Amino acid sequence: MEVTIKDIAADAGVSVSTVSRVMNDSKSVSPELKKRVMASIEKFHFRPNAAARSLVTKNTGLVAVLEADVRNPITAIHLKQISDVCMKHNKVVIVCDYDFNQEKALLLMDNMLERNIDGLIFQGVHLTDEILKKLRRFECPVVLGNQGPPEDMSCEFPAVTVDSYNAARDMTKFLISEGHKHIAYVGGNKEDYTNGTLRLRGFLDAMKEADLPVQDSYIYQGGFTPEDGEKGMNQIYENSLDLPTAVIAGSDIIAVGVIRCLKAHKLKVPEDISVAGFDDSISDIYEPQLSTVKMFDQGEIFYDALFGDKEAGKNTSKWNYFPYQIVRRSSTRRINV
Repeated sequence: MEVTIKDIAADAGVSVSTVSRVMNDSKSVSPELKKRVMASIEKFHFRPNAAARSLVTKNTGLVAVLEADVRNPITAIHLKQISDVCMKHNKVVIVCDYDFNQEKALLLMDNMLERNIDGLIFQGVHLTDEILKKLRRFECPVVLGNQGPPEDMSCEFPAVTVDSYNAARDMTKFLISEGHKHIAYVGGNKEDYTNGTLRLRGFLDAMKEADLPVQDSYIYQGGFTPEDGEKGMNQIYENSLDLPTAVIAGSDIIAVGVIRCLKAHKLKVPEDISVAGFDDSISDIYEPQLSTVKMFDQGEIFYDALFGDKEAGKNTSKWNYFPYQIVRRSSTRRINV
């Protein structure tokens, strides 16, 4: 027969509520009682029924992540970090891929609303009023992952992301310090405010601060795929009288496409053109190793944004940024100033 919490209470000689407090790690239980209860739990190899426990605690231990594209390497890094941190707090992560399809995202959110999840991370690319309206139906904490709302959008949810503007600005300043004056930019979707708009703005502002002009043909915005990087670099190659000495890509995956295009035109990286990425997602599997923006502590910051106020009294702000640093690798080189 299945062992119940009543059996554990009877064996330990305590009340059912005492067993429940021990299992919930309540500080109101004395060390002696806790030891007796834990001995009985181990004796019977007792594991509480998650569904029944959630009816009492109102917590399911489930954290949902709605992701636009699980195939992206940086997504895999974030998901692993989120999962690792959640496991430390006895929570399980559910991942749903909505393939950049807003209608599919809405349907998945309806499904999550039925499951009484403890927290939701929405990894959006293009936030809409319809998406925000649906997110407001959740009673659990909601966080916008890797995306923040534009200045003109009313949004109460905290965003967890890298500081795209300053990271792109710093990468541009790094290349300028390496002697590059003719720098191009191949970035992601214009509709992607954080990873598209802000990164381009950071690049342009750094160039302006250095009093360096940027040709119109040096800027391309598409998607976050190697094909987009290849297409963008090819347009720069075809439409520019003088080729840039360096290219900043809006992601490492875009940088792969940029390098693929350059190789097709018999140009070497970094000897002919330096290429920098963004997110440090493929450094261990791709040659040349990319100079890029490396992020840290993503899982911890996601978790704190979801549960920090509740669990540790932490104050989460509207924007929660991952620490980052510019990493120099073999895809960029210093040129004569």
